[in-house]
Amino acid sequence: MAGNLLYMPYTFLMIIGLIILFVIIMLKKGKRAVKVFLSISVPVLILFQFYFWNLEFNNYVKSYLFPSKAFKCADIEELKSLSIPLPERTVFKGKEDGCSPFYLTYVNVNGFKSYYQKELQTLKDTGKIQNYRYENKGYLVELSSGSKIDIFFHRREGESGLISIDYNSK
Repeated sequence: MAGNLLYMPYTFLMIIGLIILFVIIMLKKGKRAVKVFLSISVPVLILFQFYFWNLEFNNYVKSYLFPSKAFKCADIEELKSLSIPLPERTVFKGKEDGCSPFYLTYVNVNGFKSYYQKELQTLKDTGKIQNYRYENKGYLVELSSGSKIDIFFHRREGESGLISIDYNSK
C-alpha cells in the first residue's frame, strides 16, 4: 500500500466523478455512448488506483515520469551550493522539507559505481569537492572544508536499490 493518506480522498473523488459522468452520458447520449465511456474510463480508473495503492508500481512509474535529478540540501549552509547528481530512474523517498537522504533507484551496483566515478570526478575537476574514494558499497566524498558526504548503495530484492546520502560535518 502506498503510504499517502491523500490517496483516499483522490480515490473517493475519482469514483464519484466517474458515477456523475456515467449518469450524464447515460441521460444525454444513450447506451452506445455509455459502453464506450465505460470501456475507456474503467481501465483508466483501475490504472490510477493501481498507481495509488501499489507501492512498487508507484515507484516504477515515478522513476520514468518524475525522476529525481540531484540531491540538494538548502538546510545546511555548506551544501546550499552543492548539487550531487543522481542516476537515471531514481525516486526521492523521504520528507520534502528536510535534507532527506534516501532515494530508490533502478540502477545496479556496477551502474552505481561507474556513474558516481564519473560524476564525482567532474565535481572534483570543477573544485566543488576536494577528494573522493570508493569504499565498501559506496563513496566517501571530502569537501574543501573537511566535512564528508557518504554516498552508499544498498541492494534490495528485485531490480531496485536504495541510495543514501549522509552529510558529516567537520
